[in-house]
Order: sequence, then structure tokens, then C-alpha cells
Amino acid sequence: MIKDGILHPQLASLLARFRHVNAIAIVDGPFPTYPNVETIELAIKMGWPTIPQVLDEILPHLQITSLVLANEFSEKVDKQTVENYLKHHQGIATTKIPHSEFKIQVGQCLGIIHTGDPIPYSSVILKSG
Repeated sequence: MIKDGILHPQLASLLARFRHVNAIAIVDGPFPTYPNVETIELAIKMGWPTIPQVLDEILPHLQITSLVLANEFSEKVDKQTVENYLKHHQGIATTKIPHSEFKIQVGQCLGIIHTGDPIPYSSVILKSG
């Protein structure tokens, strides 16, 4: 029996397959569904878990070279919320792109982790290598 680490079997499997040049999206509750991309459903209710909560649990297990955010996150979300969320990015090199381009990149990810996060545009893409 696993006593520590990621216990969710589908999430553990996705993270184990996350390798060089792969990307994984962690998306907010209202984010659209992508039928052709493996989706790990973590949302229990709106507000739980949040993207920062998921990042805090998975980042210690991954080698991330960069992170992608939508420009709209800092443009349309209040400054205090943005600052609180960015603390959980752990200083990872970040690229900001238009939300329309962000949604295209999500469709090219190895997998999507769907959260119950209610904050618009708070979704991230984690990249390896």
C-alpha cells in the first residue's frame, strides 16, 4: 500500500508518464473539456481543489522547466489574488500568452488536471524540457 505521495491512481499514472518535452495543463473549474486529451478529474465542488493546492502537491514530484499562463490572468483578476497564486509557481520560468493561444496549447498537452478552482484564467501549463 502506498503510504505517501500521490495516491490518486490516474494522477499518479499521468505524472509518471510526464517526460522531456511533455506538457500537462492544470485547469480551473469552468475550463472547457478536450475529448481527445486525457483528463484527470479532481474537482469535487467549485472551490476545491484549487490550482495552487494541486501545484503544491505535485510540483515536489516533477522537474518543470517552464510554466505557461494566460495574459488575462493578470489583466482581469484582482492583484491580490494574482500575487497569492503566483507564490505557488515556485519561481518557475513563466511565459504569458493570449488565452486563445493558451486553449490551443492545452489541446496539445499529454494530459489535463481539472480542478474546482473558481478563479478565471488561473489555469497553467507545466512543461518539462
